[in-house]
Amino acid sequence: MRIALVIERFDPSRGGREKSTAQIASRLAARGCEVTVLCQDGRAMDGVSVRTLGRSGLLRSSRLDAFVRAAQREIAGGQFPVAHAMLPVPGANVYQPRGGTVPAQIAASVRRRGALGGALVTLTEPFNLHRRRMGELERTVMADPQTLCLAVSQMVAREFEEYYGRTANVRVIYNAADVPDPDSPDRADWRQKRRFQLGIGAGDPVFLIVAQNFALKGVLEAIAAFAEFYHAHFGQTNARLVVVGRDLAEGYQRVAGLRDVGQQVVFVPQTDEVFQWYAAADAVVLPTWYDPCSRVILEAVRWGIPAVTTIFNGAAEVLADGAGIVISSPDDRKALVAALNELVDPRRRAERSARCLRAADGLGVDRHVDELLSAYEEVARAR
Repeated sequence: MRIALVIERFDPSRGGREKSTAQIASRLAARGCEVTVLCQDGRAMDGVSVRTLGRSGLLRSSRLDAFVRAAQREIAGGQFPVAHAMLPVPGANVYQPRGGTVPAQIAASVRRRGALGGALVTLTEPFNLHRRRMGELERTVMADPQTLCLAVSQMVAREFEEYYGRTANVRVIYNAADVPDPDSPDRADWRQKRRFQLGIGAGDPVFLIVAQNFALKGVLEAIAAFAEFYHAHFGQTNARLVVVGRDLAEGYQRVAGLRDVGQQVVFVPQTDEVFQWYAAADAVVLPTWYDPCSRVILEAVRWGIPAVTTIFNGAAEVLADGAGIVISSPDDRKALVAALNELVDPRRRAERSARCLRAADGLGVDRHVDELLSAYEEVARAR
């Protein structure tokens, strides 16, 4: 089967949807599919054709339009029985918004800025030309009953219905994550190595955040909750909050210093060795304002690491049976501190870890690709 995967940028090292798309492309190719990635710019990948369509236009919105038109020309040639787009491209027969729907992204932007800031976002949103154009394209795609709309969580499927009234030709193919073998002997070595780097003992708790957009993923709120937790346990624990990711850390480090946890909150630049930090962690914290289905939570669950996140994360569905803790909002500090207090208890962590491992098998990329291939076959037959 010839498959086109359409995504604006294709650099798996950036993580997120680009890494997910690369993993999907690799697994599809391994199953014998002929996979072409259509992108503005991207990195070469073994076994997969990466076709860069280039960038043109001064504004981001005009570059988006140029890319969509170029992708449509590639798709219209009929060479791809399946055109699976990660952004709204009218004419693609599969749409999977791996970053969530545009209205949900706007709602999150309003929500995290509070009453005054949210009102300002609402007033200025019409001037965000790129997101406005994305919204127009998404409405066009959602209005086409022939397009198969794939949701990476039940939460995103509800967004399809809430914002577009779309329930027909919708399928939930739950997000997935690849992880190293959680039983590898390297894990113990990594744990010892990173904890030594942090200057802590074997029993000191480590809370881990992995994020690329610190503001959206609730890093500020996590620092505030950690500071309250740490000072409440002062002298009883040498806890650390480790933040791994690609974002500007200086302002957040200053906030940690002002809350007297500047030495306890550690920022680590984006790294290919992120699972060494998972190995060091006792719990994962992601009090996000919005995430369609966080791979970070899925990675933690697959490694048996309890997590705390919010109702605004589609991956919270995985934690519902006790694999972690779900709070109502990133700014519910009382609930977040209570979650940290629970996850610092080794017995409670062990209980939740066991529940994680029971859920882990259903979260792998092979399962995701199995379900994609089933959907592709239906789409190809309907051409």
